[in-house]
Amino acid sequence: MLLAVKGRFQTLRNDALMGPAAILFISANVANVANLIFNMVFARLMGPTLFADLTLLLTLKLGVLSFLGAAQFAFAEHAAKACNVEQSKSQAKALSWKSLKLSIPLMFFVLVCAEYLSSILNFSSPMALSFLALALPFFVPMVIYRGLTQGLIDVPKIVLSIQAEWVIRLLGSIIMWKMGFGLPGIAIAVALSIIAGFIFSTSRGELKPTRLAAEATQSLEVKALGATAMPYLILQLAQVLVLDSDIFVAKAVFSAETAGLVAGLLLIQRVFFFAFLSCSTILQPYVAKQKEENRTPKELFTLLSAIGVITLLSLSVIIPNSDLVVKIMLGDAYKELSSIIWISAITGAVFIVSHLCAIYQIAKGQKFAAKLILAFGLFQLISLTSVNHFFPELGLYSYFSIKLAIQTLCAGCLLSVVVFTHRRALSER
Repeated sequence: MLLAVKGRFQTLRNDALMGPAAILFISANVANVANLIFNMVFARLMGPTLFADLTLLLTLKLGVLSFLGAAQFAFAEHAAKACNVEQSKSQAKALSWKSLKLSIPLMFFVLVCAEYLSSILNFSSPMALSFLALALPFFVPMVIYRGLTQGLIDVPKIVLSIQAEWVIRLLGSIIMWKMGFGLPGIAIAVALSIIAGFIFSTSRGELKPTRLAAEATQSLEVKALGATAMPYLILQLAQVLVLDSDIFVAKAVFSAETAGLVAGLLLIQRVFFFAFLSCSTILQPYVAKQKEENRTPKELFTLLSAIGVITLLSLSVIIPNSDLVVKIMLGDAYKELSSIIWISAITGAVFIVSHLCAIYQIAKGQKFAAKLILAFGLFQLISLTSVNHFFPELGLYSYFSIKLAIQTLCAGCLLSVVVFTHRRALSER
């Protein structure tokens, strides 16, 4: 067993995947640590009730980016398979400018309806929602250019974009809060971080509209990009259901105090998921570039082995010191979560297993894995909503234990799909 794992790591170390994967893993986790610090700071400054509102605001941002992540992965796949780098850059420019025709009207719609939308979401600050909406025109260009850098495996730009985003968000939010601007001030910093993430994923001169960019759009048909994006969109929808739907359920059916505790648990879950999400960023274009006969799941399984080892090491620290971990990460107001945080940690790590398996299958042109994750996401939402309705006295421990059981079953099914399809492909050769 140890020899097999060692052999996989040796294979990956000798492969072109390892260097970029390691750099992006480090970069992503620097950003994750910064995000953790962000939440640690504001969980203490705000208290559970107001922190739940901040979590909802960030969930809205992450939800939009998650859906748009489908376009990022789709464009990355096209860029990875394309032979002409300049044409890919022109296509990115053209799509970014065209996206303004939709994003700017959407921005004004949110600004006009901010009060109404806030009441529906039980959100305390329509002004904060309005400030976040001002960044909407930059959401699509950011994911398109991140898709371009991802497909070209342009590691420096990916790293710069990631680091710029968290620096602006963290420092800007702290400054705005200290100046007394409250939640709307944090929303301004979050909006600026999106703009910074876009700017640092581009190069000088790439933003000017040109005739070449207009012509490049014709070579990349929107229908073709949409077809490529569809399975990634399904996967992103599943990600939102699995990782983010709990805060909406909590805000709807739990007390404000309990919703704040759920926000704290979701933070732990997100830390573990996003710690490994960079693996998807590098695995997808790597698999897309390979010829069909050269595709094997060895890189996928090596990454999963690494994730498993890191998760076990992390849990060996978290479980015996759960009280201290909660105190450091969230503060004394969240101390009753000490017995639950390990469940959220494992859930985040388990879902990244499903996510990577789906990314691998989609990059190979197979869409079933994404649909399977979405089915489990819907099953999770329906199951947990039903449990809360029929057993309202059920505590958070049982709630998140059920969620973990569902996601573990999902990961097992996805791993089986990868192994089965690979063996079938071998038998057909």
